[in-house]
Amino acid sequence: MSDKISAEKRAELLVDHYQKSFELTHEMWKQRNLIFLRLLATIGLAALFAFVPKLSNWLLINYIAKATDSQAPELLNSFPFGLLQTIIMFVVFYLMVNLHHRAQYVLRSYKYLGALEQEIRDLLELSPDQAAFTRESGYYWQHRGRFAGLVKWIYFVLLGGLLLTFLTVRLVFDVREGDIGLLLADGAIAVAILIFFYAYTRSSVIEDGEDEHQDEIPH
Repeated sequence: MSDKISAEKRAELLVDHYQKSFELTHEMWKQRNLIFLRLLATIGLAALFAFVPKLSNWLLINYIAKATDSQAPELLNSFPFGLLQTIIMFVVFYLMVNLHHRAQYVLRSYKYLGALEQEIRDLLELSPDQAAFTRESGYYWQHRGRFAGLVKWIYFVLLGGLLLTFLTVRLVFDVREGDIGLLLADGAIAVAILIFFYAYTRSSVIEDGEDEHQDEIPH
């Protein structure tokens, strides 16, 4: 009798832990998606300064002039636009690091949830034909959409294309300007961004794809 009560209590604790783990994973999933959108928006802003510097600089100066009651022509001649773009690049790097971190956490957590589901099923002695506690493992993969796996590749192409285009244009602009200090700073940040983009791609696209017919996690 005591063994039966002990088993029931273990199952209760495990189910409660599973639910809390799922809620935390879902919250991190939402954070990952929000960071991805913020990263795209920041790259878009940086690309605006890189591709149409005259227009974007003038719009920025006019905004600052109105906010500070200053003269736009004076600000236009003295404002450190190169430094501003380096700061924006650093923000891109910061968001890229956070995206990689959140993505890894989400991937790892879904695999953990799948393992917990199997432990719960074993404790509850559920038969293979019962769907309970297979939401993030067997049931998901049996009912996954045919084109669901393409999403991560679309994200990879979209984000990678924007990053490479922006970083290339930015470094070419630094070379033309002949500012060695900014070129070195931008070059170092660009390398760091690409390193974490590779890490994000490897964990979220490549390694995840290698497990597709095993215990993969959903996207």
